[in-house]
Amino acid sequence: LAMGFTGPETATITTQSGADLTGRGLVARGDDFASSLPGVFVAGDAGRGQSLIVWAIAEGRAAAASVDAYLQGGTELPAPVRANTVSLRA
Repeated sequence: LAMGFTGPETATITTQSGADLTGRGLVARGDDFASSLPGVFVAGDAGRGQSLIVWAIAEGRAAAASVDAYLQGGTELPAPVRANTVSLRA
């Protein structure tokens, strides 16, 4: 018996928070990883969907830069990817 990922759960804090969701049930976000809720940023599987850990790491670093900019008015932290960056396809 093989069981795979069937999609994000729907009865979670994500839906209870009132954040906008995509058609896939993921938290919608802008290019800076900001959700529709002020001060709430989204990275990794919550915004991209199930993917490789390297995407979650890169998005976490980029989201941290966006949080820093939000709180401090600017940032010098690296942002290796944008929220809309797509992986290369063969």
